[in-house]
Order: sequence, then C-alpha cells, then structure tokens
Amino acid sequence: MLNVLFVNSGILGHGVVAKLLEDAAARLPDMTATHVNLSHDLTVRDRVVRRLLCARLAPAAGWAANVDLARWRRQMHAGLLAARRIAAAEQRQRFDLLHFHTQATAYASLRRMNRVPAIVSIDATERQASDEMTSGLSRATYGANVRHDGLVFRAASAVTATSQWAARDLAATYPDCAAKVRVMPYPARLDGFDPAWLSGRADRAPGEPVRFLFMGGDFPRKGGPLLIRAWRDAGFGGRAVLDLVTDWPLDAESLPDGIHVVRDVKPYTARWFDLWRRADVFVMPTRREAFGMVFQEAAIAGVPAIGTAINAIPELIDDGVTGLLVRPEHGRDLIGAMRACVESADLRLRMGAAARHRMLAIASPDRYAATLHDLIEDLVHTHAPQPV
Repeated sequence: MLNVLFVNSGILGHGVVAKLLEDAAARLPDMTATHVNLSHDLTVRDRVVRRLLCARLAPAAGWAANVDLARWRRQMHAGLLAARRIAAAEQRQRFDLLHFHTQATAYASLRRMNRVPAIVSIDATERQASDEMTSGLSRATYGANVRHDGLVFRAASAVTATSQWAARDLAATYPDCAAKVRVMPYPARLDGFDPAWLSGRADRAPGEPVRFLFMGGDFPRKGGPLLIRAWRDAGFGGRAVLDLVTDWPLDAESLPDGIHVVRDVKPYTARWFDLWRRADVFVMPTRREAFGMVFQEAAIAGVPAIGTAINAIPELIDDGVTGLLVRPEHGRDLIGAMRACVESADLRLRMGAAARHRMLAIASPDRYAATLHDLIEDLVHTHAPQPV
C-alpha cells in the first residue's frame, strides 16, 4: 500500500480542484491518500505571517504593477506554509510520493523533493502569467517566479499540465524539463449533471426564448462588460434571455432588456445545478483564463459554449463542433456566435450533445484516476528523484 500526500493551495478556483483531486485519489487502488489544503485550518500565526509576507506595496495594476514582487511573495508564502504542513504530516507517517498543486506549493520543498518522488501539477507557467501584465517593467518583475518555477520543475519527478498550452510553454521555457511533462486535463465532475437535460432541451416549446448563461466572479476579467455591450447591440428582443451569475456590483436597472442578474449562487448547490439545467448556451468571452473549468462544466451539462480563442480554451471547445470560439475583445464575433445559437435549435442541441460526449471521453474521473495511478506507481518504483 502506497502513501501519497496531496498538497493543494485551495485558493480561488483551486478550491474546486482540491475536491476533484480528493475524489480522484479515492479511486486509486492500493494507495492511501492524505490531503493538505492550505486554505483550511489557518491559525492566528498563519494569518499574521500571510498578512506580513503578502502585503501589497505597489499598485495592483498598471505599468508599475508587481514591482514590489507581491506575486513571488504570495507564492513563497504558499510554499512555506505547505512545507510546515508537510513536516507535520511526516511526523505521523512516511509518504512514498508527494503531489503538489500548483507549483507554488512546492517552492519551499526542494530538498524534500530530492528525497521523495514528487508530482507537480500546473495549469500555467509563471512566464505565461507574466503575459497578463501591461508593461515591460511589470512583466520583468515575474523573473523571480519564473526562476523559482524552474527550480521546482527540475526537482520534480514529473510535471502534469492541464493543457497542451501550458505544457508547450513549460517545455519551451525549461527545455531540460520537457521530458517530465504529461498533459492531464482536470477531471470533470459528473455528480449532479443529468444526461436527461439534453432531451429536456429538445422538448422545449417552439418560440420559447433561448436561455444564455454566464458565470464569473471577476466580471471584467471574464468578459462581462463586453458581453453586455454585445447583447445590447444584438437586439434579441424577446427571442433570448441572459442569466448573469455574478456577485460583481452591477446596476440591474441599466442593463439591456433580457438580462437578469443572479446573485449569491454557490457552486454545486441545487440552485447552481438548476441554472445549468435551464441553460441552452453558456457564454463567457473571458479576457484571461489559464484553463477554464467552467467550460468543462458546461460540456458535462450538455450545454454548448461560446468562449474566447485564447490559452487552453480551444482545447476545451472544439470550434463548430462542441461550441463556438470568438476573438478576444471582439464584439462582432461575439454577436455573430450568439445569433447563430439563437437562430438554430439544431445547432445548439447538436453541439451540446457533442460537448458532453467529448468531455466524458477526455476528462472522465475514472480515466484521470487511472492515469494518475499509473504515473504514481511508475515514479515510486522506477524513478529516482533528481538532485537539486
């Protein structure tokens, strides 16, 4: 019986990933999994240290963003907290392998990774993250993160990337680590998504408005303002409605006709699943996205998606087959894609069914668990950790 320790940052969308990895680990035969979620069980000391190490001293945006190395300090804080949690867990038992998600959680565990085989799971490299900065100066400040990423990847026994997009950049930025990289999309959650929703959409009455769905907490980054402008210009009248699921402060009175703001929706609750059941099309013209698990959720719900042709999203949306891709910040593309979905029920139903079929094939929990199981066994039994 192998003992595996899973370390997850637990912040933002990685809280969902932590649960997905817990579910995957439960499917691993002949292995015992221990999970450390860095967002849970924080002590007063933990919170004080986080506040001191992660204090922002420079603007969050603009040409001088991150000149205080705030991102590296946040990443390093995650690594130090993880190292303390791992040490505490090692006092109780010995682990045959460590699994880190994401790379920052391994920042302070390089020596440990020299002793124990380790998998580092990523959705993007820090070099890719630097592309989001708007000035050469702010992009240059990511150098510390890029270098620290390299130390982690070289110490790791294997690196799993959620997309070809991330894997290609890792191989290009760190050629000596290219052979370690394996592409493993996040496993898609299946519980709560009913295949019968597909037939329910086919049985809807003619003339019923096409229901679009948007979900995004960071409304500007997820392309919400562009979506509102495109909706106003499209002029759907009563032929379509749009549910904006966000807690971002919006003036509902100023929104175009047909848009409804839905607040206080928690993922994987009955209300959340009901929104997916009722949706005909998911639309999120995001400006920045490392992976986009919500596009996986749309596919499992049998809902075609309209997304931006950036980063890993084209790996989740097969353009014209499971959904439609639009150029970033391109209102005409977005209007055209939405109109195509309003005009053709056959297109919506065909793409929705294809989306579910494809996602079950490439991101089923059983497939992910089987691949992870084989990788762990291979590393524990045959792979010697690399020296730091």
